[in-house]
Amino acid sequence: MSIQIHNHDRRKLLRGALATGCALWLVRAFGAETAVRKLSKAQAKYQEQPKGDQTCATCMHFIAASNSCKLVDGDVSPTAWCMLWAKKQD
Repeated sequence: MSIQIHNHDRRKLLRGALATGCALWLVRAFGAETAVRKLSKAQAKYQEQPKGDQTCATCMHFIAASNSCKLVDGDVSPTAWCMLWAKKQD
């Protein structure tokens, strides 16, 4: 009978650990965007001209609906470029 109690306690502990891990993951996954402090255009080395075929419009951080960026502060031109450019995934 002590084995059943031991297993029950262990299950409770494992479920609690799993719930805590999931909660921490959710905070990081969905709260990370709001916790990011945006860089100034100067810090990001923002330039109005593209760099080859790299433009803000093709960057994963660009938000077309508002001509803004997840990482750079202020209005962002779709034809501009900065050092934080990362190819948008298809």
